[in-house]
Amino acid sequence: MERYGCLLRKMGREDEASELDRRAYGIVGATNAPALGIPTEGAVINGKALSLPKPRYPDEARTARVAGRVTVRLIIDERGKVIHACAVEGPALLMRASEVAAYKAVFTPTKLSGQPVKVSGIVTYSFVPR
Repeated sequence: MERYGCLLRKMGREDEASELDRRAYGIVGATNAPALGIPTEGAVINGKALSLPKPRYPDEARTARVAGRVTVRLIIDERGKVIHACAVEGPALLMRASEVAAYKAVFTPTKLSGQPVKVSGIVTYSFVPR
């Protein structure tokens, strides 16, 4: 289901993918989530990371001098661990490296009424050829 949701996003079918995520993971997506400090779907959460490792610049991309920004959609569990990462935008040669790095990230656990909850959000990685 994770890969199917990722594929739907890459095809521009965000609503279907979000619904699949909510059903599969029980993600908090309440309309009052921002007021509670909970990242809403699609919110950039780079700043909420306790650890956000940089992706490895793939040799193939470096040789081709590919640069750009990669957007990775995450699902984060109740402990702050990334349980799903899907690169949805950016240069194709940089997407897999971004997903691998995203899986290594750790976030501050999110709580709703004192209870830890799963959340979704977005991180971005920028690649500059050297």
